[in-house]
Amino acid sequence: MRQKLNMLTGKKRGKPLAYPKPLGKKSMVRDELTQVHEFDTSQVEKRKFLKGSRDTIICGDSVEVMRNFPAESVDLIVTSPPYNLKNSTGNGMKDGRGGKWRNAALVNGYSHHDDCMPHWEYVRWQRECLTEMMRILKLDGAIFYNHKWRVQNGLLQDRQDIVQGFPVRQIIIWRRSGGINFNAGYFLPTYEVIYMIAKPNFRLAEKANSHGDVWEFPQEMNNKHPAPFPVRLIDRIISCTNAKLVLDPFVGSGTTAISAIRNNRHFIGIDISPVYCRMARDRIKKQLSEPTLELELS
Repeated sequence: MRQKLNMLTGKKRGKPLAYPKPLGKKSMVRDELTQVHEFDTSQVEKRKFLKGSRDTIICGDSVEVMRNFPAESVDLIVTSPPYNLKNSTGNGMKDGRGGKWRNAALVNGYSHHDDCMPHWEYVRWQRECLTEMMRILKLDGAIFYNHKWRVQNGLLQDRQDIVQGFPVRQIIIWRRSGGINFNAGYFLPTYEVIYMIAKPNFRLAEKANSHGDVWEFPQEMNNKHPAPFPVRLIDRIISCTNAKLVLDPFVGSGTTAISAIRNNRHFIGIDISPVYCRMARDRIKKQLSEPTLELELS
């Protein structure tokens, strides 16, 4: 069934959120733009909230927003959280002061997150996020959780303290291009990891299992967000699943939403930053303005 993107709009904090009426069968997805709205945990019922949130960018705390989703309601989660890179012992970010990476975009952190939490607090936060993701994931769903390993105090920090206990089925290597290494103690890191955390009944789409577990995609360069996904990487993930509804709880500039649109899927994006939510909205608007775009969403 053809339908437009839903438009979820919120009134002033404390008033109920307004939801759109069902759209006609002949409407096309490009006719309407998602809107950023403020999140109010006190006014929504879970089923109604999920229905109204589909194909929308939600500006709010990811854990708090996800708590308003029903259990087992999302098919696929694709996300890359802040890496906490400014809490570093190396000479790159250098404890957030910049060091030899003083010109890097992430030196200033994100617009509403400084990326410099005490490690134990960061781990607790990410495990809380993953726990909530698992709750709302369907029994045939999966989380593709992108993160970066690094060396701290001379030892590899492989993020096992975050993912331990969760059903990690596979680790995909995302090989990036280029890079600079200022530390003579180890070789140049050229990859990030994507943990495929799968519920029991998750299966890949037909013939998707022919892909290997090392994927090579260059970094996204033309994006104002300090740490954007390349669209082709997310295209690979989404196209390899049968998911109808894709969630990104750290949506940033909206790449997961863009990829969902390109692959004829519904999406929900969450970000705490109004700046990035507007950035995502603008990118979605540009994507939907393509004259040849007409999606079949079911």
